[in-house]
Amino acid sequence: MKKINEALLRKESTINKVQYDKEWFYAIKDMADYLNEDLKGVDFIHLPMLIDGIIFTVKCATWEDIQCILHKEPLQDFEDSRLKKINLQS
Repeated sequence: MKKINEALLRKESTINKVQYDKEWFYAIKDMADYLNEDLKGVDFIHLPMLIDGIIFTVKCATWEDIQCILHKEPLQDFEDSRLKKINLQS
């Protein structure tokens, strides 16, 4: 994964972003493309965003929310589902 901080993300022209309530939100689709990562489990909100002169409602997340998904253990979902199955069989 690329070494990234929020200051670099704000300068990146390929990522659509918007500041809302003093916090920066990034378009999830753009972030997934930029990071080349699957961001399906990230917490998001819909925000209006001006893209090429047109206002779209876009799924957005903070950098902190995106980092939480990126730092998740690779087999965590598998382990959780395995434990649920064991508990259901008991």
